[in-house]
Formats: sequence, structure tokens, C-alpha cells
Amino acid sequence: MTFFVVASVIFFLYILIFKILNLKSRAAPPHLEYIESKFNKAVLEACPIFREPYVPTSLWGKSGHIQTGVYGKVGRFQAPRPKGIRKHIMMPDGGTVSYDMFEATAEHPSGGDYTICCVPGISNSCEKAYVRGFIAWAQSQGYRVACLNHIGALENQIITSPRIFTYGDTEEYDEVVKEVRAKFPHSTLLSVGFSMGANIVVKYLGEEPHRQDYFLCAVSVCQGYDITKWAQHAPDKDNPAHHRATVTLHEWNDLRRVYNFLMTKNMMKTIRRNHDMLFGEQAKAYWKAHNLPPIIYDVEKILNSTSLVHLDEAFTYKMKGCKDILDFYKKASSSAHIHKVHIPMLMLNAADDLIIPPHQVTTPGEYVQNAPKGIYALTKHGGHLGFFEGGILRPNTVSWMDRAVTQYLDGVIEVTQQQDLRKDIIQNGVIRN
Repeated sequence: MTFFVVASVIFFLYILIFKILNLKSRAAPPHLEYIESKFNKAVLEACPIFREPYVPTSLWGKSGHIQTGVYGKVGRFQAPRPKGIRKHIMMPDGGTVSYDMFEATAEHPSGGDYTICCVPGISNSCEKAYVRGFIAWAQSQGYRVACLNHIGALENQIITSPRIFTYGDTEEYDEVVKEVRAKFPHSTLLSVGFSMGANIVVKYLGEEPHRQDYFLCAVSVCQGYDITKWAQHAPDKDNPAHHRATVTLHEWNDLRRVYNFLMTKNMMKTIRRNHDMLFGEQAKAYWKAHNLPPIIYDVEKILNSTSLVHLDEAFTYKMKGCKDILDFYKKASSSAHIHKVHIPMLMLNAADDLIIPPHQVTTPGEYVQNAPKGIYALTKHGGHLGFFEGGILRPNTVSWMDRAVTQYLDGVIEVTQQQDLRKDIIQNGVIRN
């Protein structure tokens, strides 16, 4: 009996140390993919964080599950609450978009005026801890931040038209950018998106390339780029009812089905909170006032959804006016537009991201092969939007992701200023090539 107990304890410790906590894994610098252009080399030279090992929190930071779980439950430890001003924009369909503006709390090292236009992840807003943490850090580094709040995501703000946010909506972000440009015409804009928000950022920049004229560079963190490409070896990949996205999101590998269920629960909070405007008497009044036929939903099926795919099949694609879910995913994915992005762009993912499995995300690697100003960074650890670092048990408030994003932005600013200075000198006849 004693032997059995001892053996059980040893087995449990083995599983805990090597399988769950992954303590045997060593910290390493991010794996980088990029064309060795003068611009990329200069930017990376200005960003030592990409040449140094990312060292996650000692006890549990090498576990993608724990990184992702802590991000989902806590967001950030001792996350600050930066003070911003909430703005509202009325959309043509009567919907209301809100965003929060946060002024910089320090001068940027370059002396310039810079504004980050930020888009959070699914069901998120500037009130989420990880977003607050990034905003406060960016402010301290000399950046003003305008953060989009996804329609329906704010608990204290009801929707004013029968729709909520979706994966590929760029209209709301476009309105925020227009307002920021009008309010700060001399500020240099930078675009940053997290997870679903990163899909929106890249799609926004690529679908109408002239928009890139407004921005110096962009950052995409932990996004999947093309949901229709996932699980390309699915057995029923030609069957629209069981297409590749469905297979991947319903896999039990790495507990992906569990994460899918938890994200769906979060989405259901948004839907239930806005039930009347989506499906009830307010929705009926809206359709009548706008002289439009109502969208027919199976509300019970929507409310019983246990997967994002089930929710999209019952609700989202209909709300967006697409012919089916696959049509919706194709139109929502940024991969159809990323090849038209020519401004500097950093794409950051983690190899142990259990929600966005990097071995099935091929878009960034393909993109950087033809983008002289594109950089793809894949960290060994970090999970999904975790990237905790510092400490043995309790990590730093500022994550590695926060530092990496602002260091990249700083690097692009520095290199661009040097290039502009060189052009001025050449034009004045001081340097001749």
C-alpha cells in the first residue's frame, strides 16, 4: 500500500512538473521570420527584446494552459485603471460605437506626438484588465491611446440597433480612426490589435489600402488570420456543415473545445444582456421604424449554443447578411487582405497558444516572404494573450507582450525618423549617392 501511495505521488509530481508546468522547457528568444531588408534589420537592431530570451514567470509561466487561464481569469495582476474620456459615435444604422481616449502620461523619447488606435479581443473593451495594463504602459511610454469598445461588450451600455460586434467588422474602427484624425491632425497614428481585434486591424488596413496612409505601422497579436484554413486535413473539409473551422474549434486536443465553450459563455453574456434589442420588442420596433424585414432567428438555438461555431451558425452569419457560415468566415478573415498591407507590421504569436494553434496559422509566414517591412515573431511561451513575465509565482503587472509592442513601435519611429533625416540631407545636397 505504501509503495502504491509513493508511486502515485511520484507519478503526480511527474505530470505536474513536466506535463502541466512544463518546467523542463528553457526560455528562448522569439523565432523571427522576415526579409532581411535594410528597414527590418534596422528596426530589429533597435528592438533588443526580440533578440533576448523571453523568460516567463518561473513556476507556471512555461505552461500555455496556465498562461491562457490566468489571462482569461485575471487579465493582469494589479492592473492599473488609467483614466480616459469615453466618446460615442452614432453609426448610419442607428448603432452606437464607443471608444475611450487616454492621454500620454509622459513625453515620447522622440519628442513627437503619437496615438495608438487599439482594438481589443473578442467581447472585450478598454475595461478588461489586460487592455488596461497595455494602455497604462503605453501611456507611460509617451503614447496617447484610443481604444475601441466592441459593440455590446460594455456591461453598462446597451446597444441601439439589433447587432453586436463580429470578427471582421471594420466599420466601427474606421469611425474611431476618422474621429481621432480630426481631433489630432498632427499626431502620427499607430494601429494595434489583440486576437480578434488584430484580425479587424489587418483587414481594415488591407481592404482599403489608402487607409494605410493614416498609419506609420501596425501590430497584430495572437490572431488566427484565416479561420477557413484551420485544420486543413479535416475529413469533411468539402462539406460546408463540417468545414475546417468547425473541426479545429471542436477539437479536444489541448482542451481547445473547453476554451471554445468558455469563450461562447462570455459571448452569451453579451447576447443575453442585449436580448430585447436583438430579438425582442425593441428589435421589432427597430425593424418597423426602418421599414426593413426582421432577421428570423431560432432564439432558443442561439441561447443554447455551447460553441462559437454553433453561435455563428445560428446567429452571426444571419446578422451580417451572409449566405452561410463559411461565407461569413471568408468575408471576416483578414487573410484575404493582408497581402495588400505595405506599411511596417509586426505579427506576434506564441507557440503554446492553445486557442490559436500556430502550426495551423500559415498566413504570417507566407506574408513576410513578400513584405520587406513585415516581421513575424513566434515566442516559445506566452499562451493566448498571456505573456506574463517576472517573479516566481506572482508576475509583473507589465507583460512581455506590452513591452514588445511598444518597443517595436519605438523602433519603427526611430528608423523612420532616421530615414526622413537622410532624405532631407540628400535633397539639400549634403549627401550625394
